[in-house]
Amino acid sequence: MSKRSKLGSKPAPEPQVGKVIPCEGLPPGWECVEKVYLSGGHAGQTYVRFQCQKHKSVCSIRKVIAIQAEEDGRDPEVALKEYDAAKKAIQDQKHKEREEKGFVEGPRKLEAIEAFKNKYGKLDGATIANLPGWRGESKILETCGQISARYYAPDGTVYSLVNQVEALFGFKILNGLEHELPDVEAARATLKKDEKGNVINTARRENIVDELSIAPKKPKKNPLEVRVARTVDYRPSQYLRVLRLLGDDMSVLLQEQGVPDQEEVESATAKIQQLLAERGFSVLDTDLVYVTGARNLRTPGKRLLDALSGIYYKMAELVNARPVYQKVFLTDAGQLACSGCYISWSSHTRMWKIGNLANDRAGLAICRQEVADPSALEVEWEIYEPKLFDKGENDEERAEGAVAAE
Repeated sequence: MSKRSKLGSKPAPEPQVGKVIPCEGLPPGWECVEKVYLSGGHAGQTYVRFQCQKHKSVCSIRKVIAIQAEEDGRDPEVALKEYDAAKKAIQDQKHKEREEKGFVEGPRKLEAIEAFKNKYGKLDGATIANLPGWRGESKILETCGQISARYYAPDGTVYSLVNQVEALFGFKILNGLEHELPDVEAARATLKKDEKGNVINTARRENIVDELSIAPKKPKKNPLEVRVARTVDYRPSQYLRVLRLLGDDMSVLLQEQGVPDQEEVESATAKIQQLLAERGFSVLDTDLVYVTGARNLRTPGKRLLDALSGIYYKMAELVNARPVYQKVFLTDAGQLACSGCYISWSSHTRMWKIGNLANDRAGLAICRQEVADPSALEVEWEIYEPKLFDKGENDEERAEGAVAAE
């Protein structure tokens, strides 16, 4: 028997290439790379590794934090505790957001329901479906013949139980936001009734559908699937600019561009420069730029502009013979972190882009002008807003997976 057969089948080899994907919490200079098993039992499945200029194929973000802490002369255990605290803060925020939408169990849910009932009495499906902006529908279950109802909030959130809506409204009362509640009494006063005077629950009596309008689950993406971002998928935006953050001129430049929260941007810039200096970066070589975003709630493309907006620092190495900038930010604990969003030059399409660093990946924003540095651009940036996109995907997700068109 051969040595190979004794040891079992040969594990699938790691491919030599991958794509850089966003990963919050990484130290500056590190990136998260998604790879695909090309053969073996895991062929087609994806996995991630972390790397920087000095270290390759690090298996976990916690190992990255420890490695970077040692190189910075910090205690790895302290750095990991800070990372865990920041991660927990994010989880707590998500739990709070679910709680505020009524999706919570246990004593807190009972407390919220009780707060609502004490003020407005017991809620019912007919009243929910009659609230401004709300709607209800139901489906007859084939297995048992019973009716399953769903209620849809104005923001599209789906509630399958009346007590979830009671909890939603109860949390608003507990948090001093009762003014945000819809007019429950008015909805009760205008309920439809049948000839016998009984209230009609429109969700159960009128809006019976074959399939409930629950937001569809996003289909699993084929890791080998290729999409193309076309020229017509981009729209010019006058709001996106790349501004160089330099000394005394910074305040004037931010003010001229109408940047909201200018003082916060200046404060963050100073703090980031300080932290970079503490890590051994020369103050003279620390080159930062600011990508402007939406001016107000009515700005076209606000969601994408806000996602791209922020401070980017110039990395030491060149990419495609041009400088590349990586987005950096301050955590709630005041630590420096970076994202997987870059400003880089694509030699494939001969244009500047913001988004994925991979040369053949389409940008979330592009600028069709060939200059030495993005801060010198005079042509308007264009943001990714495709006319049509795959069901279950938003425009940002499609752009991240798209390949730049020829």
